[in-house]
Amino acid sequence: MAASALAAPAVVRVQVGADGSLSPAAVTIKSGDTIEWTFTSRRQAVVAAQSEAAATNACPVPRAFDARNPAAFAGPASFAPGGVFSLAPLEDRGLQLVRGSCPGGRSQASANGQTLCNNGPALTTMEDTWADPNNTGVFIRLLWNMVQIAPGTADSSFDFRDLDREVSQAVRHGKLYSLAIKAGHDGTPDWIFNNGVTRLNLQDNGNGPERGSGVCGVKMTLGSPTDPAYQKLYFDMLTKVAAHLRSRADWYRALAYVKPSGANLFSHENRLPMKCQPGCTCNPQVFAEHGYTPSKLYDFYHKQFALLAKEFPGKAVSYQLIQDGFPLVNDSGGYETASGGSSNGKPLPNGTEQTEHILEMGQQELGSLFVVQHNGLQVFKADCADQPTGRRGGRAAIQANRGLGCPNRWVLRAGADGKTITGFQTQNLAEISTPADVDLALKNAWVNSDASFVELYEGPLWVAVHMNNGKLPGGKTIGQWTDTFIERRRTKFSSMSDPAPTTFKQTFSGVPTGTLTYFEPASCKAGTITIGR
Repeated sequence: MAASALAAPAVVRVQVGADGSLSPAAVTIKSGDTIEWTFTSRRQAVVAAQSEAAATNACPVPRAFDARNPAAFAGPASFAPGGVFSLAPLEDRGLQLVRGSCPGGRSQASANGQTLCNNGPALTTMEDTWADPNNTGVFIRLLWNMVQIAPGTADSSFDFRDLDREVSQAVRHGKLYSLAIKAGHDGTPDWIFNNGVTRLNLQDNGNGPERGSGVCGVKMTLGSPTDPAYQKLYFDMLTKVAAHLRSRADWYRALAYVKPSGANLFSHENRLPMKCQPGCTCNPQVFAEHGYTPSKLYDFYHKQFALLAKEFPGKAVSYQLIQDGFPLVNDSGGYETASGGSSNGKPLPNGTEQTEHILEMGQQELGSLFVVQHNGLQVFKADCADQPTGRRGGRAAIQANRGLGCPNRWVLRAGADGKTITGFQTQNLAEISTPADVDLALKNAWVNSDASFVELYEGPLWVAVHMNNGKLPGGKTIGQWTDTFIERRRTKFSSMSDPAPTTFKQTFSGVPTGTLTYFEPASCKAGTITIGR
């Protein structure tokens, strides 16, 4: 055979079995060759190991993620995946399953001899949710003041126990996860005010009186995201978190969406205290008097988008919008007064202008990496079609369908370009709690938008999976809905990489001579550890 033929790059194929077995388990390649792994399910992956495990009851330690180093391979990467995600609980309490009745009677539902109780550990997704094959994964919602417990970027300033536990669960079960870290009412670290950030004394009740202590709302002390000192501290934290996740390729590979945050009220959504009522704190005035302007807010997001793209390379950035969530302040420092006028007589931005500008900026600066979502998906009430302008974002349709429970029109408008992936989170437990509610919310996203994913609260998701053998009133299971949204993401955005790939290719060029080892992380358990070489 000619020497040129011997030197030609080859493709070597490896089959990954349902148990994580590898066939063949060892292959010999030369620089320039490609290995193609074929998986039994989309839950599987392969990750390069630092070295073979020292003991048969311990999985190998993965290499750090490094897109430039083929020896640190990990895949397949699921870019902007579709499907149904669960919401991780917040800092108050999580859920747990018991046999019998819940302590204190704090029960959400019962099915198959199990009771769902509202007294589980905080910030902890149930094992049952991670193990459930019906969902794509979990949206992990963390708080800045619990992730970073002290100023500085030293390891001792951070507490990654909650993050590590949840991300490790995702890897162990072959799931994906999204991540956001909020400030706001209960997430702002107090130590930032001793490190250059000005204390802003604010009071707001968000969208309704349920949050308030009286008509004025909840008192809170926040920093302004337009404050340079605040930006540096928040961005330093994001940089540290990103480096922590990249330290293990299995953790980083499983990241589905990273979500901009830091300008918050109560939730992880992008908004700030903005109400100004007679006799109450005038939040726009407080922000304006401490340097807030729309231009400075845009700069905060411009910098955050660039940081996320740099520190979370290749990951989709999902902006959670509240269309009218920012204080009405103009660029000359005028603010909306309690009477509704402008304090300096100059025009104020309209209620949605700042959010609309940020969405346009994200689409322009991040391109296909930028994803738009809204966290208030209602149950299906009517088909929101309005031909010929189109039910998926035409302005006539958007205006005509107000008040019908139709999906958020700013999400529809963002997705109308055919290039922007969109998604939703359902309304809270007061609105979406039963299997019928869940089914109709998913139907609303399917019929009235081009959404690729929907996030559900963990309780209603558990109920939908475990009641009536998992069959929802419309006939589908959650797993079938997940498959439906995955296929929409795959077909509608076919120019983007497969959201649920079952193959992975890696070309090995310039890798030093020697043996590279790897494993399938979701199958790697004591006694069943398979090493590829």
